[in-house]
Amino acid sequence: MNVWNVKEVQFPVKGSVEEKLKFLLNYAILAPNSHNTQPWKFSIKGNRVYVYADLTRQLPEVDLEKRELCISVGCAISNLLIAAEHFGFGYKLKYFPEEGLVAIIELTPVKLRESSSELFSQITLRHTNRREYESAVEEEKLQKLKACVDGLRLDLITDYEIKPEIAKLVASEDENQLSNKAFRKELASWLRHNWTKAGDEMPAFAFGIPSIASLFAPFFFRNFNVSKSQAKKDEKLANNAVIGILSSAEDNIFSWVKVGIVFEKLILMATKLNLSIALFNQPVEVPELRNELQALLEITEFPQLLFRMGYAKLAKHTPRRKLEGVIV
Repeated sequence: MNVWNVKEVQFPVKGSVEEKLKFLLNYAILAPNSHNTQPWKFSIKGNRVYVYADLTRQLPEVDLEKRELCISVGCAISNLLIAAEHFGFGYKLKYFPEEGLVAIIELTPVKLRESSSELFSQITLRHTNRREYESAVEEEKLQKLKACVDGLRLDLITDYEIKPEIAKLVASEDENQLSNKAFRKELASWLRHNWTKAGDEMPAFAFGIPSIASLFAPFFFRNFNVSKSQAKKDEKLANNAVIGILSSAEDNIFSWVKVGIVFEKLILMATKLNLSIALFNQPVEVPELRNELQALLEITEFPQLLFRMGYAKLAKHTPRRKLEGVIV
């Protein structure tokens, strides 16, 4: 069964606690994540879910500090908590209780919380959309998105003076990264043709590459420097969208996981509002450009995620590993 087709009616109402918690993980694994690496593992003991970071899926070239890996795990935790509330569980969350363990989530039955339902229903609909966007987003929707952000700073840039400067930072790092053979090798290792049966990695259709051409995509990206053309394309995409920057007061593994939890709520609300989101995190991945972004925004917080947002035609879901493959 395609994991994206999980249905609410499949919840084991009369099952054991462990069976119920395992079902909730069907939603956790649908979370967005860098390069579709899905860098998470889970275990269930009684009424507790243990969440681990799978460091074998780290991207050392683009994510040496493990920032994006921690954010990805945070997104999975967010889905798990939203699903738990929807199916009548309250929770206690303990971060980094021991080395190698990101979180322990203790779940107990409570009354249903109606407030979670509007996001829960979006989990199976959410997808990363790298198409070109229409940038005009209603102010009312921007305010609803800002209301999703708790404890972090969210800047939504519509100013046509600032957007080109941010777009230039994206394009600049495109050129740096795609000129680097080691970076291209890492990218190509996670890129697959459009008929792939693998449960992870990125099918070429996610980048708008047609079926026949997708057969050659990994070889092409590994061996050819397309930095100039990609930089030009991304600069245009950034200019034709609302630019979002999610920032935190601290810059450590705890704050990175928190960013992931909040970012997923933001994406799910965007999905509910018929908006598409795609990461443009290149400038955040380099300290010098990150500092430039911070100065450009005139903020003291640390930029953690840069993304573009707008209206676009629907795109396909990327694959997911089966639940059995991430439970230890």
